[in-house]
Amino acid sequence: MLEIDYSTQLGNLIQSIDWGIELPVEWSEYFEERGEVASYADDERHNQRLKIRTHGVLWFDQPLPFCPRSEDPVGIYTRDFSRQGAGFLAPFEIYPEEQLRIVLPTFWVQLHVVRARRITSKCYEVGATLIQRHDPGPEAFQLNLEPTLV
Repeated sequence: MLEIDYSTQLGNLIQSIDWGIELPVEWSEYFEERGEVASYADDERHNQRLKIRTHGVLWFDQPLPFCPRSEDPVGIYTRDFSRQGAGFLAPFEIYPEEQLRIVLPTFWVQLHVVRARRITSKCYEVGATLIQRHDPGPEAFQLNLEPTLV
């Protein structure tokens, strides 16, 4: 029963969010890309990344003191996942050291931001390490979760 509530609640949120991300024109096939991400010579990652492109909902669990954040959910596009991290696109800048939560159709995660770069004025690529992965459940939508120490 919880999974139905989770799916319904996520679907309602996805429908209600203003999707402010503006992908670059050359990324017109963004959501069709799937599969393993090719590594490169100086790639320091320890785990293989997989392109998983879908819509998700983000909340800030622990923003930085100089940058207060709204409690409203933010629409994001996932980019890739590995066993220890995730990449996604956001409509505004997110800073390293912020802790956040991303709710997706089949699970939700708590993440610690480690890098961000501007793609366009309304598209920022964010990389984060995994704090914890969770199965679908109502706690995914609770505001003010206790922050997890990294």
